[in-house]
Amino acid sequence: MKTKHLSVPAVDVAEMFPFAVRKTKSLQESFSEQDRAKQELVRFIERLEKTLKQKIYYMGFDVIAEKSYERFIFDKGGFLEVMTESPVALNAHFVHEQQAKKFAAALKKTLQSILPKEARTQLLIDSIEIQDQDDASLTVDSWHKMKSIRGAS
Repeated sequence: MKTKHLSVPAVDVAEMFPFAVRKTKSLQESFSEQDRAKQELVRFIERLEKTLKQKIYYMGFDVIAEKSYERFIFDKGGFLEVMTESPVALNAHFVHEQQAKKFAAALKKTLQSILPKEARTQLLIDSIEIQDQDDASLTVDSWHKMKSIRGAS
């Protein structure tokens, strides 16, 4: 079977994304924080949709291996997974290079418009690249390593 998989990952190590779910002290605060983060994610997706110039549809929410994923599908092919726990991780998946390139450019432009005008923003944007199935893509294991390093500092 022939396989082709392109991905566009982005990890918010600097914790700048407005839709990151922050830790809370109580269950009630946790519900409020989840709602706030979801509203920010919707705003982000709407802005990304305008920049990308194609519809993005919500596929749903999953919890796999104690990680929460929000999933979206692109009208012209491909899908996006968003892990909203810090550090936020986005990973878009495609089979056509042109779609991956268009998404990467739209993601960079959208992030440039919503994130603070700082050097770390530019570092994040510059790190966004298209990867193929042979690259070491973002995995849950690599996300756990980043999270543990983040917690150690």
